[in-house]
Formats: sequence, C-alpha cells, structure tokens
Amino acid sequence: MQTRMDGRGSKEEGEGMMPEARKNRRRVNITGVLPRPLGVLLLLVPLCAPSSVEAQSRDRTPRAVVTGRVLDQGNGDPIAGVDIGVEGVGPLAITDENGEFTISPFLAGSHVVWARRIGYEERSDSLAVTAGTLLHITMELSTEPIELDELVVVVRSRVLDRRGFYERERQGYGASFLNPEEIRRRNPAAVTDLLRNVPGLQVIYGGIYGAHVVVSQRVTFREGDIGCRPTIWVDGARSTMFSFDEMRVEEIEGVEVYTGATAPGKYSDICGTIAIWTKVPIR
Repeated sequence: MQTRMDGRGSKEEGEGMMPEARKNRRRVNITGVLPRPLGVLLLLVPLCAPSSVEAQSRDRTPRAVVTGRVLDQGNGDPIAGVDIGVEGVGPLAITDENGEFTISPFLAGSHVVWARRIGYEERSDSLAVTAGTLLHITMELSTEPIELDELVVVVRSRVLDRRGFYERERQGYGASFLNPEEIRRRNPAAVTDLLRNVPGLQVIYGGIYGAHVVVSQRVTFREGDIGCRPTIWVDGARSTMFSFDEMRVEEIEGVEVYTGATAPGKYSDICGTIAIWTKVPIR
C-alpha cells in the first residue's frame, strides 16, 4: 500500500489508526489542558496573603472591653452625660440615661480612668486591664456645689439707649448717671430734689429765680461764689434755663452729671455739665 504525501496524508493516517491509538491521542490532549487552572491559583494566593497577615497582626494587639455605670454618691441615682476617659488619651465614652457606658476595644495595660461632669467632683481611678477580659466597673460621684451669680434682668429705656446713655454709663467718664429706675427710687418732688444728693453738686435755695444748682469745686469766676454753675443740656441742645425746677420730674427719662471737664465732645465744660434726657425728646 502506497502512502500519499500531500495535505490529506495526515487525515488518512488518522483514519487508518487503530482505536487504541486514537484513545491515547485524546488522553494526551486532555492532560495538556490541566495546568492552566493551577496558574490562576498561583496568582490568587499572593493577593490574599497581605490581608491575612494584617488580620493576624491586629489580632495580636492586646485588647479588652470595659463597661460600667456611674451613680450619684448621695442618692444612688444613675448620672447621664458623664464623660469617661483615660489620662493621656482623652474622652472615650459618655454615659447614657441609665448612667451606663461601654469602651470597646480597650487597650490592655495599666491606665488612669477619669469621670467628669458639671456639678460633680472629678474622679480618677487606676485600672489594670488584662487582654481578652470584659470588665464592668461602678463609679460614684459626689456633688460639687457651684454658686452661680443671680440672673440680673435690666429693663432699658429705648430713649436713653438711642442717645448713647448706657454706653457712656458703661465707660464711666467719672460721672453720675440717673436712669429711670434710680429716678423712681429717689421719688423727688422737684428736679432740684433729684440732684440734691448727687456727689459733687450743691443745691442753693432762695433767690428771685428759685433754687439753683452749682458744682462744688474751687473753680469760680466771681468773688463770693461758692461753686461753678454747670452747663445745662436738654436732649442734646444747650439750655438757657436758670433753675432746673422750670421742668417737671415726670418729663425726665435720665440725667448725666459731670462735675468737671470730663463730659465727652461738645458737652465738656470746666464747670461741669448736666445733661437731661426727656421721655418725649424736644428735638
């Protein structure tokens, strides 16, 4: 039998093979495919290895869990809103309405645990924590009385506020300020009665124009005078009235008395200044 040496020769040879030979040939082809999955597995192993190492490293960190409750030493009631922390670390938890807290994880070792809340004395305790343990602690706090200033409510005059009265009062200027409350407290029958007890002023009674007010100081411009007549301002305008009693007390909202040249700006006078602010401004 002659063998044909062309492209179809291999086919004919295949067709001429015994069944046993063809069986062996298929076995060789299957065996040649098996190594490919092994290559994929080798690539996956390095990708998974780092995370596994990190997890093992974290597991080696000595840790524990600390729970607790904070109570009032006086009545035994739970205290909410208490800051729980570790010295050198800071606050780590805050108690709930039942006075309970949880710190997880808590590093093992020796620590100083503190508890703080307004109205109570701060408490600090040493705590030895063993890795893997669950600790429950109970802390009692004693009250710390704190004396607070009384709440002061001041009703201000809008008229005086617009005129800068309260700001000048705050700054001082070495003056006396009579606000509506002070005027009511003094309950004067006349304006000169209101000014009679102001430091640095003196009320002179008598004369054709009635009582008048002077500043008790050494500066005088006429021989025989016992003091200087202060400049009078009403609602920001200079007044020429001789006696304060030309006004009624009911008209006045506030008074500023400067017994020297300490009044601000245009109001300053060496003999002093008395500025009157009315409830219904004239200007």
